[in-house]
Amino acid sequence: MALTVRSLTARDARDMAAIHAQAFAPPHGTGGWDALEMATHTQKDICLGVDMDAGLAAFIIVSSAADQAEILTLATASSARRQGLGREILKAVTPRLKNDGTIDLFLEVAEDNAPAIALYRSTGFIPMGRRPGYYRRAGGRVAALTLSKKL
Repeated sequence: MALTVRSLTARDARDMAAIHAQAFAPPHGTGGWDALEMATHTQKDICLGVDMDAGLAAFIIVSSAADQAEILTLATASSARRQGLGREILKAVTPRLKNDGTIDLFLEVAEDNAPAIALYRSTGFIPMGRRPGYYRRAGGRVAALTLSKKL
C-alpha cells in the first residue's frame, strides 16, 4: 500500500466533502461539510491529505492562531479505515505546526466516537473538558470531549 501525504487545495474539495459525509453520517453525525466549505478551508487553514492507490483516503483540517491550533476535522474514507491513516496524518501535521510556532493543539470529539478517542489518546492527547449535548444525533444529543496536546 503506497501512502502519500500532501497539502490539499480547492481541487480536492469534492473528495474531501465525500469522505467527510461518510465519516460523519448518522448515527455518528448529521452529515458532512459540503465542497464549498472544504474549498474555503483549503484557502485559510492547514489541510493535509493521505493518498492511497485509489486517491484521497483521509484528510485533516487544522486552524491555527498565534501559538495555538485546533483540529477542526479529521476524516477517513469508510473503505480505508483501521489502516493507520489517522495516525499517519497526525504524524505529518505535527512538524508543520511546530515550525509555525504552535505550542498547544486542541480538538473536540464526540464522546460516542470510540475509535477517534482511542487514536487521539494513543498520540498524546489528554482530556481537558466535556461539553454536554454538543453534537446532534438522530436520537438526541451527545457530549463533546475536549482534548489537548503540548507540541
